[in-house]
Amino acid sequence: MLNVDWNDRNGGMPPRETFWSAYSFIIIVILLIAAGGIALYFFGEDLLNSRPSKGVASQAQSGISPEFYARFDIQPLPAEVAGSGSMARNLAILVREPCDWQATYKFTDDLREAGYRREAAKVFLAFTAKCNPSDVALYNAADILYGLSDLDAALKVSNDLIVMSPDLAQNHYMRAQILEDAKRYQEAIDEYDSTIGLTDDLKSLNSTVFRRLSLSYAALGQYCQAITPIQTWISIDPSENDTPRTQSIIKDYSRKGKCAESYATGSDRFPTQGKDVITAQVSVNGVTGTFVVDTGASSVSLTKSFAERAKIRLGRDHMVRLQTANGIAMAQRTSLEKVKLGKVEADDVAAVVHADDHALGEGTDGLLGRSFLSRFDVTFGAKEWRIESKKQRE
Repeated sequence: MLNVDWNDRNGGMPPRETFWSAYSFIIIVILLIAAGGIALYFFGEDLLNSRPSKGVASQAQSGISPEFYARFDIQPLPAEVAGSGSMARNLAILVREPCDWQATYKFTDDLREAGYRREAAKVFLAFTAKCNPSDVALYNAADILYGLSDLDAALKVSNDLIVMSPDLAQNHYMRAQILEDAKRYQEAIDEYDSTIGLTDDLKSLNSTVFRRLSLSYAALGQYCQAITPIQTWISIDPSENDTPRTQSIIKDYSRKGKCAESYATGSDRFPTQGKDVITAQVSVNGVTGTFVVDTGASSVSLTKSFAERAKIRLGRDHMVRLQTANGIAMAQRTSLEKVKLGKVEADDVAAVVHADDHALGEGTDGLLGRSFLSRFDVTFGAKEWRIESKKQRE
């Protein structure tokens, strides 16, 4: 059994208190209280008047200077916002490394979650202006501003985005939506066409792209042209996209535009001869040329020289970007009065005219794309391919 030894670390027991130690402690406490009272009496008013303002207190609490926020052209955040977990961590990183992209992106997420969406857009814009030009930053800024219905600011950013990265379909889609909401429908159509034209696989596109393109035509009263995007969407995957809803839209536009008689008529068949590339003699406004039948092309495409022979009217506006076999090409959007292939024909067919005669390949006057083909039922066999006007559904 262990014996307690008072001289050996108290033997594991608390030290004994003496009368004098307790008395000394009480005296010290009384003296401290008295000193505090005297200080308050003489200096209390000065101490109260010298308290920092709420804004300064917030700054001191968050540890972020106004100059830091000025870099982003935003007001200082309240301390309770700037001092929260993820926000505080990312702010601390950006104070040390103002151009840290990962911290910048996370900071904008924090801002959006806290309800500071416009501030998040400004942070993205500051990054691309003061750190590294970034199409990702510009895209996110435009998207945020568009979501805030600030169409002027969103359009300005989207313009810069197109200049920086002109060949990305999603950038044109962003700008198209902004222009459509701003009721600038012709420009919106150009951007929707660029979105489709820059997409390698049309199946990867959402139906909304075609629907909004159709709505832009309809807003201009061009109901027959408004049918084509819907028909194009159907032709991509008829088993999935040919629905009562899409047929209802087509019938409504056909009625409003009185399109039934001229939209698409006739039927015919042509030999394929087992070739991978199918060509056909196509008449545009009465002028015949050699066209490649291309179900992967969203629109009928013409070379500039053929368009001149066919007397196609072209303006300086309505430029679109397209992905071709030879790379990205610029083209002008137009409408063809009449396109005829054998015994089938269609009026007011959407088309593009390439600035470069070599964009479509040697000996080719154009591509017979979906803006014409989607108006018909088209089937391809080993020896022949057939085309016939779609039967109207009741």
